[in-house]
Amino acid sequence: MKERFRTRWGFILAGLGMAIGTGNIWRFPRVVAQNGGGAFVIPWLVSLFLWALPLVFLEYSLGRTHGKGVVGVFQDIYGRRKGWIGGFIAAVTAGIMFYYSVVTGWAMFYSLGSVLSKEIFSSPQNFWTRFQSSPLPLIFHLFSIFFVAYIVSRGVSKGIERATSLMVPSLFLLLVLLAVRVVFLPGGIKGLDFLFYPDFSKLAHARIWIEAASQAAWSTGAGWGLVLTYSIYARKTEDGFTNSAVLVFGDYTASLLAAIAVVGTIFSFTSSSGEALKILSSGNVGLTFLWIPRLFSRLPLPGLFSFLFFFSLFLAAASSLISLMELEVRVLGDMGIPRRKASLIVASVGFLLGLPSALSLNFLNNQDWVWGLALLLNGFIFSTVVWKKGRGFMEYVKRATRYPVFSYVLGVTKFLVPVEFLFLLSWWLGTSFRGKFWDPFSTYTPATVIFQWFVVFLILYVLFNYRRGGKFEA
Repeated sequence: MKERFRTRWGFILAGLGMAIGTGNIWRFPRVVAQNGGGAFVIPWLVSLFLWALPLVFLEYSLGRTHGKGVVGVFQDIYGRRKGWIGGFIAAVTAGIMFYYSVVTGWAMFYSLGSVLSKEIFSSPQNFWTRFQSSPLPLIFHLFSIFFVAYIVSRGVSKGIERATSLMVPSLFLLLVLLAVRVVFLPGGIKGLDFLFYPDFSKLAHARIWIEAASQAAWSTGAGWGLVLTYSIYARKTEDGFTNSAVLVFGDYTASLLAAIAVVGTIFSFTSSSGEALKILSSGNVGLTFLWIPRLFSRLPLPGLFSFLFFFSLFLAAASSLISLMELEVRVLGDMGIPRRKASLIVASVGFLLGLPSALSLNFLNNQDWVWGLALLLNGFIFSTVVWKKGRGFMEYVKRATRYPVFSYVLGVTKFLVPVEFLFLLSWWLGTSFRGKFWDPFSTYTPATVIFQWFVVFLILYVLFNYRRGGKFEA
């Protein structure tokens, strides 16, 4: 019997677990603060409709129609030898999975450290340094990836649906508790003012719009291939556009709750907006693992609130890691490899290729840079399907939803997404123009992006065109 989510809520909670991750909890508060607070929220909401929602629905339509993973879908559309196109999407997701498991392990360790160690509050820099110089990142990376592999190996309904049905409601409950607590902190209301009272003059700055579109691309999972994978298991009676909208709006809600908790806490315990913005500009690692414990130390029961925050981060990361692994397992499953064996293969490879990120922060940051940018390329690749199918794309929409959204989805994915991709990629690469622009081994350079993308493209092209006369089965 073909695997299915048992209920619609099972699919929605799994999808929310896919979309809501570290990008919501440790990236969004920093980005929104660095880009004008309330002014950023406006273009961020616009990007929901002009990037995230149409691409998520496009993915849903493809998975629903073809019933295959990303490689199989692109082979159906472009021909068997062009499976390397879908293979690149799977490779990007795998590249993210390798270091994402490391970050998941960090969150788990810090949630335990919040209740077992006082040093996390008294000397967060020493606590972080000792953690990173120990074998613990490797151990928690190992735990994270094989814990998730066990869930995925149990299948869609018994594994993924059961796990995310527990994780995602717990995550939302924790985020709500943290957000409500911050509202009642002395001065916490200053954070809300910053987030929800926009300075409209800042909307004239192109950077805010570009950052908002980038956050929408990275946070919602649009263009990752994850929604495509989960939609294979959705029941045919469900409306795809409704499901897609719930996933995207749920992701945005989680981002706002996280921003209220983090930004409100920082504004509450700082003497000026300038000091608060300086903390929020300290980067994902600095903000989350160095400043958050320091700020929570000023609360009654700091261990409790620190545990709630980091356990929320762990739940968000683990539920997203489940979807990252499921995409790879599905690709192997389309090749005839049983689920349990495929889960073990993906986890083992993920652990080995994640070791460099567990051992080196610079390497992890490099991988986040390279494959985070590749998500923009993934969105563009998905948009090419609309060009390829032409008016035939209407059949995908008809199969997936009863709502008259064809013109909207077609217009955005066919015309606007390619333009957005070019602007976003040009801007992000432009920000990396530094002295080592052509060094492929530097952390943040266009050369390292182009080099790693080219290597992956070359391997996949050879694999799909020269293995057994081009009959690579997937």
